[in-house]
Amino acid sequence: MKHANRALGLALLASTCSCYTHAKTPANLLNPPVWIGFDDAYGLKTNTSAQAIEWGIQAAMEEINTAGGVLNGRPLKLITTDNQGISARGKDNFIQLAGTKDLVAVLTGKYSPISVAILPEAHRLNVPLISVWGSADPITDHAYKPSYSFRVSLKDDWGIEAMMKRLSAKYSVRQACAILPNNAWGRSAVNVIRTKSSQNSVRFPMIRWYNWGDTSFKDHYQACMDSRTQGLLFVGNEKEGAILIKEIAAQPHTLRLPVVSHWGAVGGTLHELAKDELPRVRVDFIQTFTFINNKRPRAVYLANWIQKKNDLKSPNDIPSPMGAAHAYDTVHLIASALQIAQTTAPPKIRHALERLPAFNGAVRHYTPAFSENRHDALDKSQVLFVKLSPSGQLTPQD
Repeated sequence: MKHANRALGLALLASTCSCYTHAKTPANLLNPPVWIGFDDAYGLKTNTSAQAIEWGIQAAMEEINTAGGVLNGRPLKLITTDNQGISARGKDNFIQLAGTKDLVAVLTGKYSPISVAILPEAHRLNVPLISVWGSADPITDHAYKPSYSFRVSLKDDWGIEAMMKRLSAKYSVRQACAILPNNAWGRSAVNVIRTKSSQNSVRFPMIRWYNWGDTSFKDHYQACMDSRTQGLLFVGNEKEGAILIKEIAAQPHTLRLPVVSHWGAVGGTLHELAKDELPRVRVDFIQTFTFINNKRPRAVYLANWIQKKNDLKSPNDIPSPMGAAHAYDTVHLIASALQIAQTTAPPKIRHALERLPAFNGAVRHYTPAFSENRHDALDKSQVLFVKLSPSGQLTPQD
């Protein structure tokens, strides 16, 4: 059955996808490679986003290289660095990657504050930064002109608004509490809350701030309860999410507020960190993509590629699925930019990214992905919400 599904995915892909080269032979691996960099927190043991994103990158590179590569037969290759979740390390890694001969862009991963911290270097060095996970608005909303930052990912401007609407529509919340990290990601979220909560039926009388490394949210949760809020909007990653879920689960049933969480919490092993407590807490996680029941040809192809390479039984078992899909589409967009630019010069690639043709990707049909005034490839039409099972599966919800 697995081989049959893979064959179906390949057939669907062949019938709908445009290629970047008409070459009939694979890229010549003896030709000088064209490099794409990727920096993420590989060293954090609970983080699954880096590996998933790398799968998406490698799947696209293999596909493109098999079809002839780029720039008359040159292979695309990946170079990775580990920021360990530290902004200063991410900046150093970006500088290192930007110095690589024939590197055309650097993809950044899960930690929005790191992408924001890299922005000055991207514009100083004139090397495109493409976020394939980070959602903080300043990644693409800034004063640098021309902009060297792009995003194929959720954006807080519409993502946080969707989370507010979820609290209202699903849980009938009128008064909500927000628990946010004291960094660029949290500040991005609170700006949306303050700007858009008045346009929605949910209000936020209580906003609480925490720092990375905090070991308890009990005081924050009690403040939310004392302010008579009916639900929580949470921004954090898997470690913080596990702490919060465990502490809510320890409350009497009538005191367990529903939670709508940002997706960083399911970009890691939250299901292992809070396995017993997850079923006892009502929590939805925002996403932009799922492999489950997804019939898009490139999504089918990517799911089968990941399953085959990692001996996974089902698309449901792929961790951090949106990271893989965002990265897969991004590499195809970069290959298209190379076809336009006919050079590896990063400023020419930046210019070409603003002038791409339409592309039917795993996540969506891009018409096109970017323009001179819009460096975000996704929009609110990609939003969905999922539940996390104790086994780690992310199941879409109505």
